[in-house]
Amino acid sequence: MIIVLYNLFIKSRRRAGRKERNAVSQLSEKVLEGLKNVYTAYYDVEEIHDGTALKALCSYHIRDSQYVLVKRAELWAAENHEYLYLWDAGKLDEAAVEEIFQRTVADGEPRVRPHSQHMYTYLTAVALCDSAQPAALKQLKKLKKRREYKLSLHGWMEFRIAAVDLSTGEITVNRAGKPLGKDLKRLTERIISANHIGEEKK
Repeated sequence: MIIVLYNLFIKSRRRAGRKERNAVSQLSEKVLEGLKNVYTAYYDVEEIHDGTALKALCSYHIRDSQYVLVKRAELWAAENHEYLYLWDAGKLDEAAVEEIFQRTVADGEPRVRPHSQHMYTYLTAVALCDSAQPAALKQLKKLKKRREYKLSLHGWMEFRIAAVDLSTGEITVNRAGKPLGKDLKRLTERIISANHIGEEKK
């Protein structure tokens, strides 16, 4: 009798675990779509369908300048760029963090075009996850990659990363990603709140 009750308890725990994982995975999809919709207003969003955790590349380009009378007589100009890689990482472990870092840099760095009017290019990784291992978050915080071109006269490139743990709402960033974390927290909270309101109305 005790064995039967124990088996029933284990089965119920497994069912509850599956339901919880499914709920978080569905939330991840909704947050991913919500972020893509938000970024569309400012970025060129290219969806990625290659069977990996990388789901979209969002490209942002802006050029500021000041000129006298005609545009040909420029006093100065500055170009800023960002390539933001959206990941749906599932369970974030150390291997996943390393893959995100390596692929973001490998794909993004050749896109950088340093010249006299180039100010900076950010290579940004945003990883949504159902859960995150403490060791992986510790590793993520230490990630860094920065290149200066001609002593920064032709600008610089910097890697930023943020992981959003949808099971807790916590956002973890590396040092360069601190400004990114604040904006991302505001956006994800707004998307999740809108999703909950939508579900309550059903």
